[in-house]
Amino acid sequence: MLRFRRILTILICSSILAFTVSSYAEEEIEDLIDIIESENKIIAIIEGRKTISSDLRANEKMQWSDSNGYLGAFLTNQRFFVISTKSNVWQVLPLKSDESENGVASLSPYIALLVTGDRAIGFDAASNRFIETQLPIHDELLAAEAEKYVAVVITSSRAFGLAAKTMAFTEIRLRIRETIESIKITASKATVRTSDRLLTFEATGSTWNEHRL
Repeated sequence: MLRFRRILTILICSSILAFTVSSYAEEEIEDLIDIIESENKIIAIIEGRKTISSDLRANEKMQWSDSNGYLGAFLTNQRFFVISTKSNVWQVLPLKSDESENGVASLSPYIALLVTGDRAIGFDAASNRFIETQLPIHDELLAAEAEKYVAVVITSSRAFGLAAKTMAFTEIRLRIRETIESIKITASKATVRTSDRLLTFEATGSTWNEHRL
């Protein structure tokens, strides 16, 4: 009887621990940065206490802005601004004249993503730096999205993945006549189904895995 009680206690404790870990993993992250445009400046208010501003240039216009968790981002017709909760300045990346017009931006609590016709640009909250990769010329952009721990860019010939706390995009090429059928992106995993394979990219490992269909 005593052994049964011990086993039952262990099972209950294990269940509680598993539920706690699972709940923590899916916990909603509060937005810690507010972004304001005022008098030719962009202002970030971090956790309601620290204020960091950056001047806009003449004829520089806002195209998009967002904040999510530990990051805030701001896109103009000339530059891409990102700030994290541990930054003391805006991190700024210059853009070519036509990049912002056709750019696709996405923001998660840990990753900022901007995709233009020529390149994919990520920003990692942990390293506090921009990460770039060139896109194939003449490729069609099919998807560009940042979720909690992963960001994915899919073109007509390749798939690119970026995981939080990493320093580079990881790519996988599509085969000749291989087509994209569906794309699913969750907090820590991207799944791309093609006509030939199932491709998965996970935050842990930061690699593409393939399974033939």
